[in-house]
Amino acid sequence: MARSHRQEQILALLKARGKAAITFLAEEFDVSDETIRRDMKSLSADGLVEKFHGGVRLSMPRTEPPFQRRLSENASAKAAIAAETARHIREGATLLLDNSTTACFLARELTQREPMTILTISMEIAQILNAGDAQHRVILPGGELRKADRTLTGAATISYLGGFTPSYFVMSVVAGSARGCQDFDLFEVEFKRAMIERADETVVMMDSGKFSKSGLIHVCDWGQVDTLVSDAVPPEIAEQIDHGHVLLAPDLPEGRPA
Repeated sequence: MARSHRQEQILALLKARGKAAITFLAEEFDVSDETIRRDMKSLSADGLVEKFHGGVRLSMPRTEPPFQRRLSENASAKAAIAAETARHIREGATLLLDNSTTACFLARELTQREPMTILTISMEIAQILNAGDAQHRVILPGGELRKADRTLTGAATISYLGGFTPSYFVMSVVAGSARGCQDFDLFEVEFKRAMIERADETVVMMDSGKFSKSGLIHVCDWGQVDTLVSDAVPPEIAEQIDHGHVLLAPDLPEGRPA
């Protein structure tokens, strides 16, 4: 959701102060306490701030936002990145898709492609691939179903998928920096590390907003990535993929998310 000018100013103030009382913010911006509370309700729903009795502070997230909300974040950029990734995948390939929201967009693109064998840990993606007239062979591992994002998890999940050697492993991560790819979830980190070793080509899909974020756990170095697909890539990251490919989604003006 687009933020108002006052909400942007409040966020800037909180970045400088860390936290502030509702009464202080009301006086600072010459509005009522109730107006500030409405602003805070919206910012809190977006996961940007945390409310406490009488005040508000910036959020310090250690987990990703809920799955359905992540589906709507930077949706135009993710759709363009998914379309570019689909064009990169050759006919007749075998794919392993992670459980990311960008992979959901890719799955929608793949429903228009010739039949393929596609493995995934995501029930959401499996459902997309199985819809309509698509004739893909979809393979799911065993494991415990995580309700929050309909992901199959556990050691048995990784062990089962370790028996395959897909043409492509397509994944996303929550953050990327010059030091490599980062994530939050221990299972997903272990899964991604294992599958990078098994696939002929590792493809990372990442909208440019993630290059300014930070994660908790190191997943891989950029040197382990064969193809990076994004709407814009910082030069210090692009130069680390010298043996592979950097593909820019062409559908957005100046490579920025809508």
